[in-house]
Amino acid sequence: MTDIAQAKAMLDSLTGKQVEVLDRLVLHRTTKEIARELEIAPNTVDQRITAVRDKWGTVNRKDTARLYGRLVELCGKPPYDFSRVDDRDGRAEEPDQDLPVDPVFVLSDARPLVGHPDWTEIRPSGLAGLEAFDAKFGRAGRIVAVIVLALMMALTLVAALSIADALGHLI
Repeated sequence: MTDIAQAKAMLDSLTGKQVEVLDRLVLHRTTKEIARELEIAPNTVDQRITAVRDKWGTVNRKDTARLYGRLVELCGKPPYDFSRVDDRDGRAEEPDQDLPVDPVFVLSDARPLVGHPDWTEIRPSGLAGLEAFDAKFGRAGRIVAVIVLALMMALTLVAALSIADALGHLI
């Protein structure tokens, strides 16, 4: 395995179906997961892995996956799913991928749903949820809103209990 030509020869000895299985095996997928993705029987997956083990003389599937990963890396061929994950095309990381430095989470830190219009057009101030409520009504407005919600919950509870009592008298 020290020679690139030998690595290419080992990779060329594989069938396309064996490569499909090995690409997923390198991604730490189980036999069942591979079988579901390729829409084949789990026994077929195991047979393909065993055939590669016999060709290469590896001891188990873990060694086979490691060897395949090294061969692919040595030859510079992108395996099945790696090109999508590892290929950055010089793009910078998304700014909101990591957690904010400030440990306090505010609703405006949340990322809008994909496919929706830019929410800043709807709310020009950039505030959302409780921040927008506080900006419009202040702290006193929040206290009043909490009291109103508590009264509504109490009325709902009283109504539910009176319905339960009325049903109890019917039975």
